[in-house]
Amino acid sequence: MKESAIKYLEIVVLQQQSKEELIKRILELQERDKELVDKYSKLYHSKRESEKEYEERIQEYKNRMEEVFKLHAQGQVITEEYKRLVDLKLGNTYNINSTWIDKIVFVLKAAGRPLRSSEIIEVLKKNDVTFRTLMDPQKGLSAHLTKALKYGRIIGTKQKGQNGYVFSLPE
Repeated sequence: MKESAIKYLEIVVLQQQSKEELIKRILELQERDKELVDKYSKLYHSKRESEKEYEERIQEYKNRMEEVFKLHAQGQVITEEYKRLVDLKLGNTYNINSTWIDKIVFVLKAAGRPLRSSEIIEVLKKNDVTFRTLMDPQKGLSAHLTKALKYGRIIGTKQKGQNGYVFSLPE
């Protein structure tokens, strides 16, 4: 009821106003509406800009994270390479560039027990590409075992009832 009374009064008040007052009132309302639209559009544009900045910032962080992950992966590769080089220098890994006698000594050290020549051949076949290319691995290894025995780098022990020697490191 109040609402209909207010609407009626508004209509009556508007009818009683002069044409100039009505035009003035309309211009005031248009100005007010224009200000509200301007405020809304500014707010809308600032929100859009902040969303764009937010998306750009997220993309920048993603790019930074990718760079950090790449650097971390490169660091791990470099660390593994340094570890491998240190192990090679300390004699803890099989070095394909070593002499055959050094390779035989390394295999015996790594095994931690005396080995037969056939066991040494198996290890060398798994680790050394050039050893795999030999026509007769037993003959190829035999010459190097003889040299290693001659230089005292390894010891060959004959076991009763078995062919060949068991090779070990000198104590």
